[in-house]
Amino acid sequence: MKELTNKEMELMEILWSNPDGLTMRELYDLLPEPRTHFNTVSTFIRRLEEEKFVKHEAIGGRLFRYLPAISRMEYEKREQDSFLNRFFKGSHMAFVRHLVKEEKISKDELQELIDLINN
Repeated sequence: MKELTNKEMELMEILWSNPDGLTMRELYDLLPEPRTHFNTVSTFIRRLEEEKFVKHEAIGGRLFRYLPAISRMEYEKREQDSFLNRFFKGSHMAFVRHLVKEEKISKDELQELIDLINN
């Protein structure tokens, strides 16, 4: 599965927030200003559907409701795994070690991790 672009992520966030689905017009109306052209948004949704991120169901005539085909949690998991594999050979420990070495995680945060493990 490919990584979502910023615009694709924006569209998916809207769909994840509306799991019962949205028509193209409803989805478009929820986009922040300045909005991308309606036809461009439609093209993005078609691509997301081809890539199995989005699915649709007919709700009458040529009107469709678009729904997320994968959950946000599932996408996050795939992205986490991809990131860890690319940069840390799949090792969570190597990633935590990197955070500590680069001082990106505090002692308090490390203690919180230890407490999570112990509970």
